[in-house]
Amino acid sequence: MKKILTFAITFLSIVMSVCAQSAQEPDFEFEPFVANLQDSTLGEPLPCENAYIKAKAGASMFIVGVGKVKSYYYVNGVSSSLALDKKQSLVINLGGQSPLQTISINKFEILKKKRRFQNGEIGSFTGASVNNDEAAQTFRYKKYGKNSVLIPLSNLEPGEYCMSITNAMTNSKSAKVYTFSIK
Repeated sequence: MKKILTFAITFLSIVMSVCAQSAQEPDFEFEPFVANLQDSTLGEPLPCENAYIKAKAGASMFIVGVGKVKSYYYVNGVSSSLALDKKQSLVINLGGQSPLQTISINKFEILKKKRRFQNGEIGSFTGASVNNDEAAQTFRYKKYGKNSVLIPLSNLEPGEYCMSITNAMTNSKSAKVYTFSIK
């Protein structure tokens, strides 16, 4: 009887420790969090900020009608409220969708009171391009839990960044972006 009871207690403690060590995933799709890899839990959510699009024409466009017009996503403020270290990682539930087709990480250009990244341009002789992701960073990822991916920040240089989600209905980025900075 003692052997059976000892075996049952040992078995239950092993099962409970394995369950406790499984990775905690975000409850909702497309909401990124900082990952606490030491205890496999979720840390702070990334701040969600509004982005808006503006187009800017070169001077030659106004003078002779030939040139380029570039469009940018703008976010107010010069920095994110969340500063991260290169050793940290992000986790996002993608619902089983491909990370490379669903999200992009863009590095901001810092202006006086705003941050921006280019998303398209149209030229007199070069045609138009939209969502060309010139500011998009290449990122690595690996599966995390059932529906999420883990994105290490080690290959990003210091600066201001945003994670934007591609809208599956229009194949364009949403007007909400998740911002962070790398120290």
